[in-house]
Amino acid sequence: MAFRLDNPSMFIKGTADLWAFNPQTGDVDGYTDKLDTTNLTSSANNGEIRAGLGAPVAIYIPDSAAFGGEVTAQDFSLEARQFQTGGTLSYNAPVLVSENIQATGTKLTVTGTPVSAYGEDPNSETYFCLVGKDGVNYQVNPTTKEVVNFTATSGQTYCVTYFVMSASAKQLSIPTVFRPEVKRVMIRMAVYKKQGTADAQGTFDGYLYIHIPLAQFVDGDMGINGSQTENATTSWQFQAISYKNATASCDVCAQEASVYGYMVYAPCGDQAQAVEALVIVGGGVTVAEGGSRQIPVRYLMPDGSTVQPNYADLTYQSEAQGTATVSPDGVVTGVAEGGTTVTISITSRPEVTAPCPVTVTAA
Repeated sequence: MAFRLDNPSMFIKGTADLWAFNPQTGDVDGYTDKLDTTNLTSSANNGEIRAGLGAPVAIYIPDSAAFGGEVTAQDFSLEARQFQTGGTLSYNAPVLVSENIQATGTKLTVTGTPVSAYGEDPNSETYFCLVGKDGVNYQVNPTTKEVVNFTATSGQTYCVTYFVMSASAKQLSIPTVFRPEVKRVMIRMAVYKKQGTADAQGTFDGYLYIHIPLAQFVDGDMGINGSQTENATTSWQFQAISYKNATASCDVCAQEASVYGYMVYAPCGDQAQAVEALVIVGGGVTVAEGGSRQIPVRYLMPDGSTVQPNYADLTYQSEAQGTATVSPDGVVTGVAEGGTTVTISITSRPEVTAPCPVTVTAA
């Protein structure tokens, strides 16, 4: 079907959010709606083939195609950094605490359960501990909770700093060999259509969805910008990897059926707004007295294709119920021999109708 010259222009501006799903379970593993820049790019080797006198281009057979995204979010995410490194993300991590401890005799006894500092031998008999501001690691015994190498003045209060486990603290371990994780990614971008007479006059119309069944989080920067004047952003950079649908084609001439992803424009509002007409497959329905048959109705789309509608989204009206009745789901039941017409319309767009001739034969 030819392209319609009066189709309204579409404009993409702004990214609503990014979702990362576990490709096996479908659980949400990461999400952000604070995206700043989103740049989805593709590349391929054109596969130029030259042949004949003067070596003109005979054909291009592309190869080595790639598709990926450079996405930056303004919020901070440990999850995105886990995707890039393949590290382990978990709760209950060691954190530094400071507390005022009053000496009992010459001893200082902390209230928490000391644990080893990062980079410290967890099997050591004593762990890192500071007293006051002199910067000396006096060590603390995790069993007795007593500061080991410090002699206190009885009754005096000291600021003691050491590590304890915090259930709410989240830790990302960063391996020396990165193992970028594979997720299913969905990105939503805002779509606008012009109104009035100028392209600059736009109104929100829906979303463009980018679905990537398998995306590996490579090429991103998991580092942190510690600027005093700028916030630390998060890179959600990824590259799509080949995905093959489980439904295989039984065709010896079918080529590789794998994909990198899908782009879906979904207008907001009525899901039947693009339907141009209703068509009846076969031109009508013949049913015996007492018998039933589903009306074979389809949506006719702008490109000439047909789509199977949800029968409950349509309205049906039989002109002669003494001849045939029709259910709310479009099932015709023969009552008496003869002919009638069932008028079908889209419930949300009652102006779109189609007549379905019904013939009822003797039982």
